[in-house]
Amino acid sequence: MTRVLVKLSLALSLSLGLALAARSGVAVAADCTIATKGDSAPAKACAKGGRDAAKKAMKEMVKTAQANGTKFTCENCHKDLEGFELTKNARDDYAKLAAAQKK
Repeated sequence: MTRVLVKLSLALSLSLGLALAARSGVAVAADCTIATKGDSAPAKACAKGGRDAAKKAMKEMVKTAQANGTKFTCENCHKDLEGFELTKNARDDYAKLAAAQKK
């Protein structure tokens, strides 16, 4: 009986570990929907660390732009901050944000 429980416990632990490992790899590849190509900072961050990394890169870009005297917020380009749907002027505003990285 003890052997059965030990084997079951090991099997469950292994299954859970594999599921978590697979999930983390899939999440990075699949959770980005906007910055999926190119050599921009958000695209590179997305490829490396998924949506969370892309979000962090975008926040750094906004912070740098603000330090350089240009006012930007997340809501300028995103209709919502859950799915990150873009506004109609988002692509043009992103070009301005990218230009504001240099002073």
